[in-house]
Amino acid sequence: MRYLHLPAAAPASPALPAVAFVHGLMGYSFSWRYNLDFFARSRDVYAVDLLGIGHSDRPKTGAADFSLAAAASRLLALLRTLGHSQIDLVGTSHGGAVAMLAASQDRASPALLIRRLVLAAPAHPFMTDARLRLAFFRTSFGRKLMHGLAACGWALSGQAIGRMYADASRITPETRAGYAINLDDPRSYEYALEVVRTWRSDMQQLQAALPSIAQIPVLLLWGAEDQAVSPESGLLLRECFRHAEYVVLPHVGHLPYEEAPEEFNRRVLHFLDS
Repeated sequence: MRYLHLPAAAPASPALPAVAFVHGLMGYSFSWRYNLDFFARSRDVYAVDLLGIGHSDRPKTGAADFSLAAAASRLLALLRTLGHSQIDLVGTSHGGAVAMLAASQDRASPALLIRRLVLAAPAHPFMTDARLRLAFFRTSFGRKLMHGLAACGWALSGQAIGRMYADASRITPETRAGYAINLDDPRSYEYALEVVRTWRSDMQQLQAALPSIAQIPVLLLWGAEDQAVSPESGLLLRECFRHAEYVVLPHVGHLPYEEAPEEFNRRVLHFLDS
């Protein structure tokens, strides 16, 4: 697994918890390009590429376990090698689900590492609006369609990114070029199919794990025009935490950290420092 590390530019004394960022299904560390420098002013910052995507190794189908539990376990194992006593975890979409399950696994350890969670439109067990779409890609026809998308990913990448934004005019050439690393690579679609294959059991496992992290302070942050994970479903997730803040940003889609980075950074920093 490849990751980026930005050391704190002006470390606080005593040192603040590090911050680790976990991308969504077809994203990678590039997704956090508007956020990393901001948080690295006073904290060590990390951004991972999960196994199978971005610049991390891409094992052949069947050669690695891409279930949610395996992804969470790999993430937690990586975080434990970084030498920090506390880490705040920021996850989005599929990466948000990975972050929650990693926090649950962390709770089984006598030396707790994950202090707080920031979840930007995370995948979760109550997102009923997305279940039919995900179930479709588990069917034989759905998998064939995904392979077809892989064959012409270069032509569809702009459309796919556009659906993630509320205002497509905010998409820069840099954004399109950055995501092309995944969207133009057929192996990315194989990875996505492997993730979706165990989705139902993964969400059941995550739902069972939520009580173990109910005490962790959580910031739930959504874009009001999210077409991938509805903001309304976040209200159901909020009920699973005793110390949860729920924020919806107007005129923003599924990627608030890209579409409204200044507001995202401000709200996340306030939550981490409060």
